Amino acid sequence: MTTATDPSAAVTLVTLGGTITMTQSAPGRHAAPDDTAGARLASALIDGVALTTHEIANVSSSDVRPHHLRAALEQARRAVDEGADGVVLTHGTDTLEESAFLLERFWDREAPLVVTGAMRPASAPGADGPSNLRDAVRTAASPAARGLGVLVVFDAEVHLADQVTKASSRSVSAFASAPSGPVGMIDGDEVRLLHPGPGRAARLPGAPADRFPRVPSLMAGLDDDLDLLDDLPPGTLAGLVIAGVGMGHVSPAAMPRLRRLLEAGVPVVVATRIATGGTSTHHYAYPGSEVDLLEAGAVMAGFLPPPKARLLLQVLLTADASPEQIRRSFEAYAS
Repeated sequence: MTTATDPSAAVTLVTLGGTITMTQSAPGRHAAPDDTAGARLASALIDGVALTTHEIANVSSSDVRPHHLRAALEQARRAVDEGADGVVLTHGTDTLEESAFLLERFWDREAPLVVTGAMRPASAPGADGPSNLRDAVRTAASPAARGLGVLVVFDAEVHLADQVTKASSRSVSAFASAPSGPVGMIDGDEVRLLHPGPGRAARLPGAPADRFPRVPSLMAGLDDDLDLLDDLPPGTLAGLVIAGVGMGHVSPAAMPRLRRLLEAGVPVVVATRIATGGTSTHHYAYPGSEVDLLEAGAVMAGFLPPPKARLLLQVLLTADASPEQIRRSFEAYAS
């Protein structure tokens, strides 16, 4: 535990690893997890904040599993119930938006749960981890962040978990929010809110399951009729997410395959592969359009990108949600 001089706030740091706790064997060489880097990061003094640390894992974000997030959620709840003003979770950036979204489904405390990471290893010149951590801790301790749920803090911006996406695979300004933009910014020691946000979607009780049902994502495209579905034995899928073209469209030839799944009771959610704008429910009515898909029984993902739509469907299936409950849950993100 590291405590700043005369702390006025208490924040718990929960770590899962990622680039923020990686170092390079030599300048410009490959980065890998480094337990000592995590310890150095966690030992940073942040004026006015008592920082307590708990390591869950030290893995790349491509290796984060539901059981890691369940453990992080339970630790975060415990910390707040024992008096922490907020919680910071360090995480790799590749799947950070998905973990933040999943945690938001279950985060039921007024105190903020803030997720952050880094694009540059701890040993790299201009490493962004220390500044991101400082900003995340400031946000977790800020009264302005209370009630906003799970937040992502990166490059001095504050993002809502339901809206944030990783917009660059290289830039230190890696995250963006659509359609509303960041909900806040870090100005020195101050957290400034830029807009009130759309309000939080309904939370689910409990915590994520240790394992999720099988729900793959398929991307639609030119000359793609989703014929891969013909090779799957019956009962293979618990659900399916399509990253459709445009406002959530597939080819006419793909429709019989999707109708077969829907008639067999397999929920199909259609998102869009386009970065902004979301899916529609009423613009087009040709074969394979959003109207055709809705009439067949598919659900439109609205503003949710395919990875988040997949997670929401998996969580709902784990909770044995009915088709109507699934539909209503996605309507919260309608566009």
